[in-house]
Amino acid sequence: MHAFFHTRSAQSQHRARPPRPRACLMQLTVDTNAVTALRALVMRTCGDAMEFMRVEACDHGARARVWLCVSRALAVQVMEAVMRALPGAEFGRLTPLAARGAA
Repeated sequence: MHAFFHTRSAQSQHRARPPRPRACLMQLTVDTNAVTALRALVMRTCGDAMEFMRVEACDHGARARVWLCVSRALAVQVMEAVMRALPGAEFGRLTPLAARGAA
């Protein structure tokens, strides 16, 4: 099971936008029944600043691995909110992403 949740439509990506803070990829694992609560929590914390969220079932469907692409500042806010609301969540790597346009 793979699920992606994008916050912006393809049409809005073609408009000129101000530069965004450098994004990072945040990994965490939660109980499967907490994925909806996690998504709502992340959307309240980040709003349109979340680039994407990927969800994949693991541990025979009992847990879900989640990847979030957000700015580093928002990653800290998300971590604090998740620790308060979902104490069973496990945090993984926080990886800075390469700047866009860099090859």
